[in-house]
Amino acid sequence: MGQEVVQASDEMTAGPAQGGPTSGGPGADEGFMRHTAVMSVGTALSRVTGFLRLVVAAAVLGDAFLADTYNAANTTPNIVYELVLGGILTSVFIPVFVEWLHTHGEEEATELARRALTLALVALTGVGALGVVFAGPIIRLYMLDSHDPNKAEQIELGVFFLRWFMPQIVFYGVGAVATGLLNTHRRFAIGMFAPVLNNVVVMLTLGIYAWMRHGAPASISAITSAQKSVLAAGTTLGVVAMTLALWPSLRAIGFRWRWRWDLHHPAIRRLRKLAVWVVVYVVANQAAYLVIIILGRGLGAGKLTTYQYAFVLFQLPYAIFGVSIFTALVPGMSGRWAGGDREGVKTLLSKGLRTTAMILLPAAAGYIALAVPIAIVVFGHGQTSLAGATLDGRTLQVFSLGLVFFAMFQLLSRAFYAMQDTRTPALINMVAASVNIGADLLFTKSFGWGVQGLALGHAISYIFSTAACLVILHGRLSGLDGGRIGRTLARVVPLAVLTGVLAWASTSLMGRAIGASTLGQRLMGLAVGIAAGLLVFLGGSLILKIEEADELKSVILRRLGR
Repeated sequence: MGQEVVQASDEMTAGPAQGGPTSGGPGADEGFMRHTAVMSVGTALSRVTGFLRLVVAAAVLGDAFLADTYNAANTTPNIVYELVLGGILTSVFIPVFVEWLHTHGEEEATELARRALTLALVALTGVGALGVVFAGPIIRLYMLDSHDPNKAEQIELGVFFLRWFMPQIVFYGVGAVATGLLNTHRRFAIGMFAPVLNNVVVMLTLGIYAWMRHGAPASISAITSAQKSVLAAGTTLGVVAMTLALWPSLRAIGFRWRWRWDLHHPAIRRLRKLAVWVVVYVVANQAAYLVIIILGRGLGAGKLTTYQYAFVLFQLPYAIFGVSIFTALVPGMSGRWAGGDREGVKTLLSKGLRTTAMILLPAAAGYIALAVPIAIVVFGHGQTSLAGATLDGRTLQVFSLGLVFFAMFQLLSRAFYAMQDTRTPALINMVAASVNIGADLLFTKSFGWGVQGLALGHAISYIFSTAACLVILHGRLSGLDGGRIGRTLARVVPLAVLTGVLAWASTSLMGRAIGASTLGQRLMGLAVGIAAGLLVFLGGSLILKIEEADELKSVILRRLGR
């Protein structure tokens, strides 16, 4: 895992200051597809293990109070980290670092990374300590809308978990700086592979916990001190392992960390200026998610876990392909913008939007068609009931309505960050978060749509934010290559619909032919449906000569040839 297998070409990551192309021509297109394809392999491995982790968690923890409490507490370090530094480190560090590298050289850029890492360590250690102290009020806030009779037991267990989980934020921060540094040095792979360690450690932890239970039902009242200690310590150990896995690659590029406390360094001041709006962005995001946690806990046992399990499955295609796309694009867009090449930024952004649509539209159609069979196969065993798994699938279907918009918004936000503009996406996200909160309250409290209402609110908010970003970027870049994007969509949209229809029909026919009462029968029917959908889409994309599919095919064939 520690060996680097990807090194982005100069065509993709170099800006004009390094003599790279300024227009994103054929070399850039080929480089982009190559790096996206290879990074997707690493990301796919991490997401497959993450998927297996989800399966194990559903089987071991179930879908009720224990799972809700564990998941709510384990989400908190992510929320706090994002509120304090996460959005800053992942969104604006790379553009500023690339600019500093181009204008001041390698040594000064390394000094900047040392200062950023020192700042992250100090800030996140302090906040983590505060989180441990105030774990009780945080967990009680999550339970604000809950009327469960065992509410006190849930709070007690949640506080225990949270005090173990809060130190994770320090390692998240170190990992964010390390990954950003590696990406700007064209070392993408290890950042995609490192989460595998986290997932493996957590799966082992869940396995040990299940063995300690000796088949007893998973419940808050039955969990022993040793069992909850294993769950808590093992989950945090996974994050530690994920971060430490990055260190050999940092040493391989010559980075040596030294203590550098300097809030007045010019680049740190630049980061602070950009960070103001990132904080606004993140606060809006996390406020919306806090509402989701409170409403989810108030909907009854297991509903928050249903939301979270469905969301993990929902973002799986984005996490495998979408993240790889904008990880490959951000350094190139940052370099071109720093060199005054707006046309080059537009070309790379157009490539990212078209590739995102080509991959994620059929994925969304497939989810809408097969969400319930997928959820039953994944979750319908162990401590999770068939009815609970079916609800997971119905929620996933609703989430999928916003999949393409969710992925495109992440890419469009990175385009703004590459321009060192954090204000615009922050303002858009403030309004989108308000839309999300309003829709969630309307759908759950007024319409009574439950957890599916929360998923619909999520989809609506990203449809709005994507549309707003497109309008603003169209004006800023004097267009967004709309003709090429439109031609791609005209081919991909009907093909995606056909893919979903045939996938659903194939799974339904298999269910009638062989039955769907056992796990093996369900798995076989689902496999046939997925295979039919993939064959239809891949064959159709080549017949219709979808440009991005042809390029991806060429990259894969060359890789296999080697």
